[in-house]
Amino acid sequence: MTSRTRLPSPRQQLLERVRADRARLADDIARQAVAEIPDYEGTDPADLIPTTTAMLQHLLDALSETRDPSAAEVAAFAEYGRLRAHQRISLEGVLRAWRMSIRRLLDEFGSVAPDSGADDRLLLELTRETLDLVDSAILAFSTGHREVELERAGRDRQDRADFTRALLLGTLTATDLRQRAPAYGLDVDRDYRAFRTHASADLFPADLVRHLRPFALTTVDGDLAGLTDRKPLLALSFPIGFGPPTRPEHLDHSFRLASRTLTTAHTFGHTGPRDFDDLGLLPAVLADPDLGAELSRRYLTPLGHGEAATILTQTVECYLDTGLRIEPTAQRLIVHPNTVRYRIGRFEHLTACDLRRAHIGAEVWWAIHYRKIGSTP
Repeated sequence: MTSRTRLPSPRQQLLERVRADRARLADDIARQAVAEIPDYEGTDPADLIPTTTAMLQHLLDALSETRDPSAAEVAAFAEYGRLRAHQRISLEGVLRAWRMSIRRLLDEFGSVAPDSGADDRLLLELTRETLDLVDSAILAFSTGHREVELERAGRDRQDRADFTRALLLGTLTATDLRQRAPAYGLDVDRDYRAFRTHASADLFPADLVRHLRPFALTTVDGDLAGLTDRKPLLALSFPIGFGPPTRPEHLDHSFRLASRTLTTAHTFGHTGPRDFDDLGLLPAVLADPDLGAELSRRYLTPLGHGEAATILTQTVECYLDTGLRIEPTAQRLIVHPNTVRYRIGRFEHLTACDLRRAHIGAEVWWAIHYRKIGSTP
């Protein structure tokens, strides 16, 4: 008997013919991508051909064996996505290139079908299987592409945070600042405010970003800090210290004042956004404990201790705050004006001072607020 060689099926003939010509097909696809897709503009087609050829090979192998992509092929698709991301080609650009490539591949199937004995039913079957394979490929290379984008975004955020910290701490030279600022979108001819706040369970960085729209957030000694062009009006249960607006080269000064503002506001129980100007002499009270202690000895020690001393101190503080006016003080304390007069007289008698003298009033105010530091938890 004479043995007969079994001829390949029309499906195998078609796929083998396309496989044999895949280098030319990859070259056509690469050149078309460079010509038609903006993300690929300026790219040498020769740099795209190897990976394009490999992707076609993976698709044709799966079609020839009538199977889903293997684990190795899925990994190759993911690596392809990472490569394109490293080449700064957007995911949208990659997807456009793939859609174009698949159209070109399906056109190639149609071109070689007559010589391969493939009918319309087989072409429809190959089209459906190819699109199913492409769905798996897109999922894989999109994942790889996004991984690189997330890694890059993380590095960019860290680089921006490091740059911001250097700005706030004054460790950048003027030359470094002007060279690096454009890369981060910082306008060196615009004013910004430094800010600082304590990290706490009540504060989420996303809240600061939403309300302050900062140039960047960073950390300084465990605190959240940054720079912004605004000071929002917020009802917050914690303080945020703001420095004065200034150009980027002077942000270290703004940050020092923001830090003093935060420390002072926190010590005296102030909440919400605070400027250095909002605090009056309180930063000085906090910064000079020796003077505060001496003024407290001079004006508060003679009052003694207990409820009577507390009432006198509260009355004098309100009296000073209202500009030495009896009626407003009485209204605020909800007492009779004569009661206020008696308490003020009693205070002046015990301390041998005259609150109407400007420097005496300032010294007493300083002593009262210094005493508050010791009672602040």
